[in-house]
Amino acid sequence: MAQTPAVIAAKYGNSQHFCAIVNPSEQIRFSRQPERACGGDYPTLAEITKTYGRDFDVEWLIPQIYDLSVFTGAKKKLSEEQQEMLARMIAAEYPQLKVTELLIFFYRFKTGRYGHFYGSVDPMVVMEALGVFLKEREDLRRRYTDKTAEQWSQWIREKLRGCIEVIRGEFSFQSAQLYIGEVDGYKRKIYLDAASREVFDLLTTDEARQRISSIIRPAVGSDTKVVIWLNARGGIGVTV
Repeated sequence: MAQTPAVIAAKYGNSQHFCAIVNPSEQIRFSRQPERACGGDYPTLAEITKTYGRDFDVEWLIPQIYDLSVFTGAKKKLSEEQQEMLARMIAAEYPQLKVTELLIFFYRFKTGRYGHFYGSVDPMVVMEALGVFLKEREDLRRRYTDKTAEQWSQWIREKLRGCIEVIRGEFSFQSAQLYIGEVDGYKRKIYLDAASREVFDLLTTDEARQRISSIIRPAVGSDTKVVIWLNARGGIGVTV
């Protein structure tokens, strides 16, 4: 989900506070939950720049790069000019990366996951390592989506279990086999299908659909959008 400037400012405060909160020491914390760091609602480099102004992405990256340079055992560290140039290269090439994803990247680099420096800290090695991290990132994001979808599936099934019986009883669908179908985790939808022509016919009335929505909403949240899907079998789609 895209992070707007208003959302970022409300969550992190001004630019100085952002840098104070999202600093290199946070690398270890997010390394314990890498899937969340990649799949959760955290701002990207492009989004923090839009929020705090031009070159803020570079300003935020420099302490991360400096921390890596100091941490390494290489004798020759990056100069200030090299740190800034590397920060600008990362910001230009990977504006879509979340700040939390970069925290994971720098932490993993420190663990030796992407090789070692020999004699001096080499900016090209860092850029090459980011290419490797992008592949890892896709796997972490996929695992986060799968895990989140499964958690939501369990929650929504529990919430809607009682709704099924209310709908069945109120509309006298004694012969209709109502059940909670498969969950599309990405779109946050769940389908309640009824394999019956009588259900399909009834669901075409506005009164019935409004009543079914009023039954489901209290269970899953008053701000939940409830959509009635009409297909060959008849169906109720709940979009969260």
